[in-house]
Amino acid sequence: MTDDAFALADLPGSGADRPPEERGRLRLSDTAVAHILECAARTCEGTAASKRPRAKATVSRGRIWASLDVGVEWPGPVSGTARELARRVRAETARITGYDVVAVDVAVHLVDAPTQAERRVR
Repeated sequence: MTDDAFALADLPGSGADRPPEERGRLRLSDTAVAHILECAARTCEGTAASKRPRAKATVSRGRIWASLDVGVEWPGPVSGTARELARRVRAETARITGYDVVAVDVAVHLVDAPTQAERRVR
């Protein structure tokens, strides 16, 4: 690119020339935050791929109250996985949204870990 290149945000009146408090606000819906929670839960180790996480969220004045229903592989360290899941989901949701995550209630369902089929040699 050349030095003469510019972005649309550089045009006068597009918003970039105004202070942030004058540009407006972005409000995230409860459903959008629930999707963020579910995606964050899917990335946690120990969660069962066969049971997709389900989340519900209530967003009000920059604060989030959430509940998360997730499958965790059994046998495994269920309580440790649940604690790490809640910590990671809370941190990732706060990072993405910029909102304060007040509470995350986690319900864990045990799911049998997939067993590997024995290999047969002929």
